[in-house]
Amino acid sequence: MKISHLLLVLLPALFLTSCGGGYKTDVPPPSGKETYKEILPAEIGGVAVDGKKLELDASRYQGVAASYGAGAKLTVLQCKDQAALDEYVKGTVVPGLEEFGSRSSGKFNGVWSLKGSGKTGRIYGWQNGNWLFVIQASNDELFDEVVDKFAYISKE
Repeated sequence: MKISHLLLVLLPALFLTSCGGGYKTDVPPPSGKETYKEILPAEIGGVAVDGKKLELDASRYQGVAASYGAGAKLTVLQCKDQAALDEYVKGTVVPGLEEFGSRSSGKFNGVWSLKGSGKTGRIYGWQNGNWLFVIQASNDELFDEVVDKFAYISKE
């Protein structure tokens, strides 16, 4: 019986590590005083950023969805509290993972981590404090470019 419990704990961790490389995401998040132009990469894959404010309850959320043509997307969201962040992840991000053949999501040590890969590309999301960041790209090259140009993540 104890082995089955151990497997229930270890299998999700092994699956998470198999969905992509390691990233350092524990860098200090934005202060909240920056403009989105200061936070977002200006271009990815030669395509200029098209940032649109997320139309959410302003008393709970502040965020932007940036797109770089059809190749890459970056969502940056600051939440008033953990309950708001949980609600957004469960209601918006997790359902979007369905398009990826290999995917996982969950709270580990109290923070969200999400990954997916498949024919439609790759997605990676993480929580840092009351911030949520989600990178999605149609191929590895664009995904890596977002990671290289976005200040709140780096390759390990």
